[in-house]
Amino acid sequence: MSLMVGTGAEPKALSDLLKKEYDPSYCREEGTLLAGSGAVRTVVLGTLLAAAALTIASAPADGNTGNGTISGLALGANAQVGVYTLECIEAATNGGLFSVVGPDGDRKADLTVTEAYDNGEIALTLGDGGTDFAAGDGFTVTVSEGTVKLQALDLDAVDGSQTVRGVCLRDTTAPDGSDAKVLYLARGPAVLLRDELVYPDGASTGQKAAIDAALLALGIVVRDGV
Repeated sequence: MSLMVGTGAEPKALSDLLKKEYDPSYCREEGTLLAGSGAVRTVVLGTLLAAAALTIASAPADGNTGNGTISGLALGANAQVGVYTLECIEAATNGGLFSVVGPDGDRKADLTVTEAYDNGEIALTLGDGGTDFAAGDGFTVTVSEGTVKLQALDLDAVDGSQTVRGVCLRDTTAPDGSDAKVLYLARGPAVLLRDELVYPDGASTGQKAAIDAALLALGIVVRDGV
């Protein structure tokens, strides 16, 4: 008689990660896992999920006197979905000063024409045209959320994939070039075991604490033991 010897650890089970859950039909969602790009994309049980869903665009206000244009438009790590309003508050020859108001109604740092601008939410350069800007000239910068396709959380991203949306509940692979369906914990009340979460590689203690706080905002509690 021979004895069978195990060759590896037991596969992780959902019950290892998810310790308490209010109602699966409420807390769980089936989302779209973004297609692989040049290779398959795989997320495993416990992976923190996000979505690169943000886009940014600008437009001049109707009736502007000045004909300068925006270049270098980019999202910042703290971009808010909605419309940023830029308005000329000081006209100047070959220049000018613009106020910037965010979607939340808060006034951000002012923008100087021809100088690179970055308030942590949006970045751009407003160029000086052949006709100078006049007081009251303006632009809108709109941050929109497009189709939500999930992927692993990326703390260095600024396109939305730096923001936690949930936690993967089963190993899932999206083929190269094709999306796949993924089951994830989107909201609580629920309790997860910290040791079974898959944090981004290199995440610091502070970053992990911020991730835990973001999960808590979704009603998902992370504990060291249950």
